[in-house]
Amino acid sequence: MAKETTKKNNEGSGKHCVVVGCKNTSKKLRKWKLATCELHASETHEYCVCLQPYKMHRFPNCSNANSAANRKQWVRNINRKDFRPSKYSTVCSVHFEEGKPTSAHPYPTVAMGYIPYKQLSRGRPPPRRRVSTATKAVTVQEKAGGVANMSPHGVERTSTCVQTQGLETKDASVQWYDARVADHTYAHVNPITKSKAKGTQTVKAPEVSAVNLQESDMKFYTGLSVRSFWALVNALVVTLTTTPKFQLPVPDQLLLVLMRLRIALMIWDLGVRFKVSCSTVCDIISFWVPRLATFMRENVIFWPSRDTLARIRPKCFESCHPKATCIIDCTEIFVQRPKNLRKRAQTYSNYKHHNTYKALYCIAPNGFVTYVSKLFGGRASDTFISQNSGFLDHLLPGDEVLADRAFTIEDILPHGVKLSIPAFTRGLKDRRLPEESVTETRRIANVRIHVERAIRRLKCFKILANIIPMRVKNVDDILITCAGLCNLQPCLINEDRAQETSDSDSNDEEGNVFSVEE
Repeated sequence: MAKETTKKNNEGSGKHCVVVGCKNTSKKLRKWKLATCELHASETHEYCVCLQPYKMHRFPNCSNANSAANRKQWVRNINRKDFRPSKYSTVCSVHFEEGKPTSAHPYPTVAMGYIPYKQLSRGRPPPRRRVSTATKAVTVQEKAGGVANMSPHGVERTSTCVQTQGLETKDASVQWYDARVADHTYAHVNPITKSKAKGTQTVKAPEVSAVNLQESDMKFYTGLSVRSFWALVNALVVTLTTTPKFQLPVPDQLLLVLMRLRIALMIWDLGVRFKVSCSTVCDIISFWVPRLATFMRENVIFWPSRDTLARIRPKCFESCHPKATCIIDCTEIFVQRPKNLRKRAQTYSNYKHHNTYKALYCIAPNGFVTYVSKLFGGRASDTFISQNSGFLDHLLPGDEVLADRAFTIEDILPHGVKLSIPAFTRGLKDRRLPEESVTETRRIANVRIHVERAIRRLKCFKILANIIPMRVKNVDDILITCAGLCNLQPCLINEDRAQETSDSDSNDEEGNVFSVEE
C-alpha cells in the first residue's frame, strides 16, 4: 500500500501552465505521447509524425537586464494577483504567437484569459462567483483596443470591478463569472454614470426644446406663434436685471413656464420633459411668473389713446357705437374651498355655485386687452369690482362703455361717459320690450359678444380653467400673464374674411400688440 502511494505521488500532476484558465500540464502532455495516434493507429504519438500540441516554457531567468525585463513583462501579461513565478513555473506554447518565445514575439500574448482557445481536455469548469447582497458587481466593458473573450467552457470573461458599500475597492480583473447572469441587464445602473466623480452633474438633452419646435407645436404648447415667442424672449432678456442661474437656457425656461400656463402640465411631467428635477421646475416658475406679469403690465396690457382707438375700431361699431372705447365683463376662476370660514364666504359665488376668484376684464373694440383688475372674491358684485378696481380712472368724457345688465354703474361713471347696456324688462307692462329697445339690445349684444370671445380665449390657458389650489399665492400674476399672452395672439375680430384668407400667414405671426401703437 505504501509503495502504491509513493508511486502515485511520484507521478504527480506535472507542471501547470500559470495562465489563468489554462488547463495544460506536462502530465497531460506525457499521457498524449503514450496514447495511440488516431491517424496512425499502429504507432503512439511519441513516434508518429504528428506535431506535438504544445510545449512547456519556463520563465526567463534574471541573468541579465534584458532577461529580467522579459520576466517582468511575462508576469504583467499573465496578470494574476500577487503572482511570483518560481524557477519551476511554466507557460505553454499556446500563449505565444509563434508557438514559442522568439526575438520578434518574446512575451505570451495569446489566450491570456481573454481570448478562448482549444484545450486538450474539457477539464473541470470554474466555480461560479458568489457575491453577497451588500456587494454590487459593476461590469466595465473595455473600450478601443480592448477585447472580450470566452473561456474554453463558454464562460465570458471581462474586466470587472467589485465595489462594496463602505469597504475598499478590490481588484477582481482575473475572476470568472457565468455569462448567463448578464442576460437581463436592462435594469442595471449604467456603470459609466455611476462611476462619475461626486459633485458632477450629467447634462441631459430635454425632450422638448424651443429651438426645435415647429409652428403647430409652438401654438399648442404656448398659444403663440414662433415669431411672437422669440420676440417675447428677446424683449424679456433685455429687461432682466439678474440672469437666472438655471441649467436650462432662457428660451427653454420660458417654454416650460408657458407650457405650465397653457396646458397645465404637472410639475413632474415638466421635469421629465426638460430633464430637470421637480424643485428646479418650481424655482423656474416662481422666478419667471412675477417677471412676466410685470412685463405684461408695463409693455403689453395698456390703455390706447383715442386716436389709436379710432384707427383700430372695427366697422361694425361705426354705425351704432362710433365712440365705443371698451367692452367690459367679469370672469370667474374656480378656486379650492378655503378652510377659513370668512374666506370661504367671501369667495363663494352664487352664480357659479362654487368658490371662485373674480376679476374685471376689459377689451378694446378690436379685442385687444386693455385692462385687467386685481382678483376679488366670488361674492363681490360687478358694480363693486368696477368701482374699487381702478377701472374708472381710465375713462374720459365722451367715451362709451359697453357692458352687461349686471353693470349698473351709470351713476358712478365720470361725467360725460356713456354706458350702453341691454334694456331691462322690469317695470314694463307684460314685461315686453318696445320695438326700439329690442333693436338697441340686439345691436349691443352683437358687439358685446366679443368680450365673451376674449374671455374664452383667456380660459384656453388651462391653468385658469382648472380649480386653483389655495396654496398658490401668485394668482394675480398668472392672470395678468395669460391676458398679456392673449394680446400676442392673432387679432380677435377680423371683418374682411377674404382679406383674412389672403393674409393668413401675416395674421398668424402678428398679434394685436403689433397693431396697436401709441
